[in-house]
Amino acid sequence: MLRPRKSFERLNRYRPPLEGRGGKMRLDFNENTVGCAPAVVRALRRALDRDKLSTYPEYEGARMKLAGFYGVKPEQLVLTNGTDDAMKVICETFVEPGDVLLVPAPTFPIYQFFHEVAGGRTERVYFDENFRLPLKPMLKALKKGVRWVGLANPNNPTGTTVALRDLRVMLEAAPKTAFVVDEAYFEFSGETAIPWLRKHSNLIVTRTFSKAFGLAALRMGCILTNEETAEMMRRGQNPFPVNSLALAGALAAVEHAGDALRFAAEIRAEREKLSRWLEKLAIPYVPSKANFILAQFGPNSPEIGRRLRAKNILVRDWNYDPRLRGFLRLTVGAAVQMRILRRELIRLQGLMEPSRGHRAKFWATGESS
Repeated sequence: MLRPRKSFERLNRYRPPLEGRGGKMRLDFNENTVGCAPAVVRALRRALDRDKLSTYPEYEGARMKLAGFYGVKPEQLVLTNGTDDAMKVICETFVEPGDVLLVPAPTFPIYQFFHEVAGGRTERVYFDENFRLPLKPMLKALKKGVRWVGLANPNNPTGTTVALRDLRVMLEAAPKTAFVVDEAYFEFSGETAIPWLRKHSNLIVTRTFSKAFGLAALRMGCILTNEETAEMMRRGQNPFPVNSLALAGALAAVEHAGDALRFAAEIRAEREKLSRWLEKLAIPYVPSKANFILAQFGPNSPEIGRRLRAKNILVRDWNYDPRLRGFLRLTVGAAVQMRILRRELIRLQGLMEPSRGHRAKFWATGESS
């Protein structure tokens, strides 16, 4: 066998449970559950042209239009094959073996994955009992020398947000540390750090078309940062980072962004309905600003997940994380989908033992003892 890089010898492969999801109500990956805008489908059909398919992609026009949509200069935007690829590009650009990544925990594992592929090591600061970012421990950790900080805002899997004032404090406290703010769920929260790119040269923001815009299959995203950092990333990036279909879909999506924004508004309303319903059932949950809710069903949560799957309803089981034993993450879908989910959960109520779950009393009320 050929000898891999040393970082690969201790690397655990990231294996999201992607298979066997067709034909089911997919409330497990925080996707758009009703599909992209019809205009996007029409644009993709037009792009399925023999001449276009045999031609390498062109990027400058797309970069200009997307930059205008996000309110930045084209030189500040780096096209990526989704957020996962954005993290790969960031790590390939900045991470040396032994460099430190700082993340709040629990969070999206892809930051750690690509950082450790590059030979770095990861430090964690755990959220407090209310899943708020503990600012003082973060600032203390930053003093030890951190190459970059990965912040999902809203966070996955909790749905909680980092207060922008806390982000500003960290940016100013560690000007030589890169702060990567993953705004995959921006459309459901409305909070963005993009306006701060003009002032903070150590800030990087990522966006995706996989969530509110309903284009997860196309793998389309982007990095937004200052012009110098963006150029450095492009210098070592694949010269063809996204394909022509992804570009066509993304451009149609922003042209018809109203469809995604209306979907996001519906999801915010359904999120509040589901939150109130969980409260009535005394099911502890983490108040969310994303398109999902992390809820604590107790030690039988894996069985609840299996029985929902038997009814063709997929949810995400987080029992593999010791701090989230008893938790399922429920993607919030359209009204009719949420009625089906609530109906099936009511039928499984006898399996629910939330009072035995880990620290559930804190997360249901937002209060600490």
